[in-house]
Amino acid sequence: MTQAEGDRVRDRERDTAARIAALVEPGDIEIDAIAADLTELYRTSIPVYDLVARDEIERNTRAVLDIVLRQVLGGDAPTVDPAELTELVRRWSVQQIPLELVAHSIQVGARRLSTIIRARAELQGISSDVVDDVQDMMWHWATSYSAVVNAVMQENAVSLAAHRSSFMRRLLDGVHTPAALPALLAEHRIVADHRYYVACADFDDPRVTSDVVATLRLRAATREIPVFDAVVDSYFVALLPMKPDIPDVEAVIAVGSAELPSDAAASYQQARRTLDVATRFGRMGIVNLAHLGALPLLCIDDGFMATLADIHLAPLRERGDAGREIIETVAQFLHHNRRVDETAAALFLHRNTVRNRVSKFTALTGLDLDITDDLVLTWWLLGRR
Repeated sequence: MTQAEGDRVRDRERDTAARIAALVEPGDIEIDAIAADLTELYRTSIPVYDLVARDEIERNTRAVLDIVLRQVLGGDAPTVDPAELTELVRRWSVQQIPLELVAHSIQVGARRLSTIIRARAELQGISSDVVDDVQDMMWHWATSYSAVVNAVMQENAVSLAAHRSSFMRRLLDGVHTPAALPALLAEHRIVADHRYYVACADFDDPRVTSDVVATLRLRAATREIPVFDAVVDSYFVALLPMKPDIPDVEAVIAVGSAELPSDAAASYQQARRTLDVATRFGRMGIVNLAHLGALPLLCIDDGFMATLADIHLAPLRERGDAGREIIETVAQFLHHNRRVDETAAALFLHRNTVRNRVSKFTALTGLDLDITDDLVLTWWLLGRR
């Protein structure tokens, strides 16, 4: 936009603001009537507003109208100054007025004011083009004010998330004092004598979507006790009042044992270990330690075990591709519970080829899959790859 075009736009806005000012007097008794009318409209058409005190809604509605009129009548620059409204919206937040509804109510109020201003303009014979400009500017102001409300909502959400995260981190670290813990639990609607399952997921995993979190909150809560969750150090952590039964979850969510909130750290540590193992081996859905079978044993990985692997598998590794084929065949053989036919089908091999490769594995490694100790060791050696 050129300088000249910008000047023309500002001139038109100033002219429109002046016309609005001519249509609405600052001391107009009708402003009180409009505020009262809007209050009734909000209470009948917007859920939850009927639970807020009527005089508070009317007082806040009048405050918004006063801000609008002051900005319209206060000068020749009809720009939106959000500072005053931001302070007002923060005060509403403290009063526990649901801000998600305030933005909607501002839009409703703008439409009602536009109707009144249009009617007055028509009575004074003002052209429809000018009336349209007036309505556009009123809507622009309403949208700007709604943006202020949404910004405060975001501010509150960030503050609340930080508060919840801090509390959850200290709970999992076990640093809340016994004297302070009951009040803190009550503040967060956590029942002190109820046993919760601690759930854990990698919050950076794109599969841990808002839908997954919402489903967990819904399906793991009881009628009386909600789920409490927070993000702690890149992990989504939740205290679940009941064990979740959620099939087909397209993410990995690990669940620890049921513990009192004061012992949540133990359940969390179990959930973290379960998550690490499940993620490493590609498990999906709601998993606990029992679901993992012997897989946690594969995470025991020190120098001694690595040396043991080298001793047994070195003869196969020396044979290059042929050795790798034997290792893969035996791994699938164990995966299919030592059933030759299923292994052959999975690898598109003849049954005799599977048998021959298993025999070569025993001959080269000294590990006989018919001996329990050798079978367990082979499962561990091949699984830890």
